[in-house]
Amino acid sequence: MRAFRLAALILVAALVVLLAAPLAVAQEAQSSATEVGGGSSVPNALDYLKSRQQPDGGFAEPGSKSTDELTAWTICGVCASGEDITTWKKSGRSPLDFLAADVGSLSKLTDIEKACLAVCSAGGDPRSFGGRNLVDEISLRMATDGHIGDMTNEHSWGVIALAAAGVKLPDGARTWLEARQNIDGGFGYGSGAASEPDDTGAALQALIAAGDSSTSNAVTRALSYLHFCQADGGGFTYQSRESNVGSTAWAVQGISAAGQDASSSAWASSAGKTPFDYFASMQQSDGHFRYMTSVDTNLAWMTAETIPALYKKAYPYNVTAASSQSGDTTSNGSDTTQGNSTAQAQSGSTRSTTSGNSPANGSTSSGSSTSPSGSTHKSNSGSSKKSNGTSGGLASNERGTGGSQGPGGLQTTSGGSSLIVFLIVCAVYLGILGLAYLSLSLLLRSRS
Repeated sequence: MRAFRLAALILVAALVVLLAAPLAVAQEAQSSATEVGGGSSVPNALDYLKSRQQPDGGFAEPGSKSTDELTAWTICGVCASGEDITTWKKSGRSPLDFLAADVGSLSKLTDIEKACLAVCSAGGDPRSFGGRNLVDEISLRMATDGHIGDMTNEHSWGVIALAAAGVKLPDGARTWLEARQNIDGGFGYGSGAASEPDDTGAALQALIAAGDSSTSNAVTRALSYLHFCQADGGGFTYQSRESNVGSTAWAVQGISAAGQDASSSAWASSAGKTPFDYFASMQQSDGHFRYMTSVDTNLAWMTAETIPALYKKAYPYNVTAASSQSGDTTSNGSDTTQGNSTAQAQSGSTRSTTSGNSPANGSTSSGSSTSPSGSTHKSNSGSSKKSNGTSGGLASNERGTGGSQGPGGLQTTSGGSSLIVFLIVCAVYLGILGLAYLSLSLLLRSRS
């Protein structure tokens, strides 16, 4: 009788372990819902962005008025987290309401590209937004050889914006961008401009959006350049001895577009720090991310830029259906959201050019700021300046920590599946042990 009781206890323990497996994984998922990427808190970042929304529905830096650039960045950042941006309202107006009212004043190509990406990220119709067909306006700037605009950054964001709208791009869109790659593997904002991680990250996303392979020569060389730019703290530098959050975010998105995991050991610095360790070190108590250790500027802008990178999401997130054929850059069909794009279509961090008093990456609201090394961070408009806008998309509400990028750009955690396997093995072992003990006891009793 004692043998039967002991065997029963062992079998009950095995059953308890089997029941505990899904509960443990659920608890892990719940705990990971508040943090991604090395401890950075997305909910705190979202709370900060919400505090920057103005009565007109747009977003502004402290002491400034709403701008279309910051509003577009914020739309993309919020959508990356899975939040529904249309529910973010102030005095009855949403960010899309503000952008629709302001889009009529946009004239620079990169501003139009950025607006198109933001609208696509929120599931809107870029072919009929604020009285403008943003897709056609970008398509009309495409030359016969496939390049868009005059500058490399204009082309990158144009490729990404059209891909977000579901337009099939000609092969020339990819080959033209590849021809702009510098000898060191990086990309600058224009032909002949020095390489930097910002536009290299953007170009990586555009290359993938245009159909390039993650193992192509251009992509491999660009990733090598980013390795060169990584600092000991895990971040990436731009014309400064110090890393900054904006450059790091763009670099991470480029890495993600190429199918690599920026939180893995492959992207750990010589000091063992990944970009996600750097992000975590730059988040402040109110949820915003500092631009760099020595400079805290464009608080909302840097926060909005960082969120997509924390999710390892490359632009565009969502792709809307287009009726165009391959190589045709126009579409006349109605749009339907197709969910998150795959790694081959997830591309482009959409920095678009900014104008004058709008804050750009590293610039103050009244212009560009000087970095500690004395150089200025490229920011604003025209053909000679760097782009600075974003696209995004509606992601699932799940938030993972670390891990690899799963389908649709969502982070998945390897820890959850490993825990289930471990608990199931334990349960099976206990069950076998109980049955073996019971069988042995019955055998000995029969012999006696």
